[in-house]
Amino acid sequence: MNLNDYLEDLSRIWPEIVLSVTALLALACDLLQKGRDTRVTGWVTALGVLFALGWICRDFGRADGTHVLGMMVHDRFAMFFKLLIAAGLLVVTLLSIFFRGFQRDGIGEYYSVLAVAGVGAFFLVSTDNLLLLFLALETLSISSYALAGFLKRDVRSSEAALKYLVFGVLSTGAMLYGFSLLYGYAGSLHLPTIAATIRTHLHVGDHGLSPAGIGCGIAVVLCLAGFGYKVAAFPFHFWSPDVYEGAPTPVTTFLAVVSKIASFGMILRFFGGVPHEGEGAMPLASVLAAVAACSMTFGNLAAMVQQNAKRLLAYSSIAHSGYLLAGVAALVAPGVADAAGGHAAATDGISGGQAVVYYAAAYLLMNLGAFAVVVYLSNRFGTEAIPAWKGLGWKAPIASGALILFLLSLTGIPPTVGFIGKWYLLQPIWAKGFHWLAVVLVLNSVVSLFYYFRMAKSLFLADESTAMASARKHASGAELTVVAVALAIGTVWFGVSLQWLSDLVMSIRV
Repeated sequence: MNLNDYLEDLSRIWPEIVLSVTALLALACDLLQKGRDTRVTGWVTALGVLFALGWICRDFGRADGTHVLGMMVHDRFAMFFKLLIAAGLLVVTLLSIFFRGFQRDGIGEYYSVLAVAGVGAFFLVSTDNLLLLFLALETLSISSYALAGFLKRDVRSSEAALKYLVFGVLSTGAMLYGFSLLYGYAGSLHLPTIAATIRTHLHVGDHGLSPAGIGCGIAVVLCLAGFGYKVAAFPFHFWSPDVYEGAPTPVTTFLAVVSKIASFGMILRFFGGVPHEGEGAMPLASVLAAVAACSMTFGNLAAMVQQNAKRLLAYSSIAHSGYLLAGVAALVAPGVADAAGGHAAATDGISGGQAVVYYAAAYLLMNLGAFAVVVYLSNRFGTEAIPAWKGLGWKAPIASGALILFLLSLTGIPPTVGFIGKWYLLQPIWAKGFHWLAVVLVLNSVVSLFYYFRMAKSLFLADESTAMASARKHASGAELTVVAVALAIGTVWFGVSLQWLSDLVMSIRV
């Protein structure tokens, strides 16, 4: 590679470069400020993320599938997920700036670590090299461990970071062993080659799986354990409720939204080459469907008894991992046999992978908005307990009204983007023959209405609690209200005017 080619490749990873420089600038700014005003560091970080976001939008048209430095792909898939990650990172940065817990306690290098986590997420969704995938995932993970424990004086935050670290190390070990087995079977670090190896070995013949197929299946299960941990899917979810509740709320937002979206981008990239249209069932699709059904069912049932808003949203996040995994199952499943004995295409419309991409965008809007309102209510009234929110909707009608819209979207009720997202998920799931999974998804959406409505009921349909009536109220938080309203407008707008986002997603090859 000559110098001109090298510089051309570097020009395609400007968002990663910008975020890396932002991390250094945030660190330098904190040193110069000596911890006196963390908001200045926060605004520097927000400006850097905004610049990276603008560059992604500018560069979207250049995404032609070119290989960068032999380890990344500059395609629309990567650019779209980078767009989601950058937008989520910008909102998380704004929430961090206005979060009272960070204003009260010095947080030092928080914003620098947040930017480094963004760099890891960017590389994660754009690489097609197994080694860089692991390095990017660990960059994101280690940064997340540090972020979860940044409130050092808070026992819950320290406990959350320790639990996250211990469980994370165990899952990483299992996943890395799975990676090593797949490398041994494929003889390559190239993800499409590895996907082709999985497709070949997990093909069920007349005599079942071959010995190589069994070994490859074990490797895939180990990888799924690591991936399942990252997206908090059942039965690898056990860390998320405690970590989400104990971590600072902006960090919880990052873990529940940005990190999860980046991880699903990685999963789609990893399994994108697995589908085939030959004879023989793919057991991988059935495993993913079972995990998806268990995740959405467990998440929704467990959320029904939660009293803390962050813990409730943690279980809701587990359920949404199930919805997204259902789309991944449709992606890797073979076509349904038609009357002539051949295999039909997945669907004349949206594919399983594209449905996951669309739902990831919907998930970003509605969950960022929900957490923004939780930060607002926590700042203003000093509590995240749902019973303590009784009657507070009338004291904060704009933010609380926005929360109602986000809850409707999370349930999947029109005319919100969440409804369109679930409708798109159901199409390939049904077309691939997973009729039972489609029914489970619909039933779980109905169940989720119960606990989402409980939050709305506490805000607007209950008398104000005595404790909150006498509690000291804090600043109004107009900035957070603006953030919540902007996300609420996006949630409704993309639910009504869905053509632009739909066309964009349909142009992405998964």
